[in-house]
Amino acid sequence: MRQIVLVSHGTMAEGLRRAAEMVFGSLPDVRHVCLSEDKGIAQFEAELSAVFEGLPGGEPVAVLCDVNGGSPYNTSLRLLEQMGRLETASVVSGMNLPLLLVLLMAEDSGRETVKAAIDGARDSIQMFEPRQEDEDEEL
Repeated sequence: MRQIVLVSHGTMAEGLRRAAEMVFGSLPDVRHVCLSEDKGIAQFEAELSAVFEGLPGGEPVAVLCDVNGGSPYNTSLRLLEQMGRLETASVVSGMNLPLLLVLLMAEDSGRETVKAAIDGARDSIQMFEPRQEDEDEEL
């Protein structure tokens, strides 16, 4: 079973989910919680706790975070540890759309699946380099 939770500062987590829905349609196994300026950390923590509590017990969960060491990341780790779910969770920082798309094509959210998805997402980060045309070359 696949369970994915997206957490971020601002609306990044919501935006990634919406972008993934453009590719896959409805994603009932993906949840998101955003830490915004108008929402304090206590409210964010309560919302994230409710999401974690609503996940099937014993099933692996992939928690994708925007920044390593940020409030969403740290809150995720703390809550998962308090709930006794840290051993079955894969908490990943640096989330991006390619990472999410690869995970959505997988059948589960286990640790090995997440590691493979991270490798694939790393390869997706590239910079365009314009080709240098030779002066004698015709277009």
